[in-house]
Amino acid sequence: MIQKTGTLGNAGGPLLVDRILTDSLVVAVGASVKSVAGFIALGTAGARVLGHVESLVGDDGLTPVKDGSYLGNIGEAYTATADNETVAGVRARVDVDQRSMYSAELDAAIGTTAASAFAGSNFDLVDSDTLDESTAAETTAQYHSHGVDRNNTAQVVVNILESEVFGF
Repeated sequence: MIQKTGTLGNAGGPLLVDRILTDSLVVAVGASVKSVAGFIALGTAGARVLGHVESLVGDDGLTPVKDGSYLGNIGEAYTATADNETVAGVRARVDVDQRSMYSAELDAAIGTTAASAFAGSNFDLVDSDTLDESTAAETTAQYHSHGVDRNNTAQVVVNILESEVFGF
């Protein structure tokens, strides 16, 4: 899971954009996302990062409620309808700010690859809510690490490095 922890600056708030979810997409608050043909899809390794889902917004401007079970909690999945792009129009409100910081889970123990334990390393995604520990290096990657999260020593604090919006 990737969870927002703060910001690198005093910008006054996140930079948010709303984008419609792709049909049948299963997404959760905190997920890393990218753009595909103008719609939101889950982030993948090697693709530039649009940002992280802050919330979901229904076509009426309210949080979408699917059979009363979706509450919008971090990590809780929402499944878009098969016609979301053309009919339902549920959108993700996405924080695209490269200064936003996140506590991110790795797919292996920190330190398995020596560089993963150090600030200044960069990581790629393994999926939309987990970083690939084996990609830790000082070369170009999707996320920049500020080191081990002192509140959860199994995770690292990162910010977006390869951005769809701001480039690299």
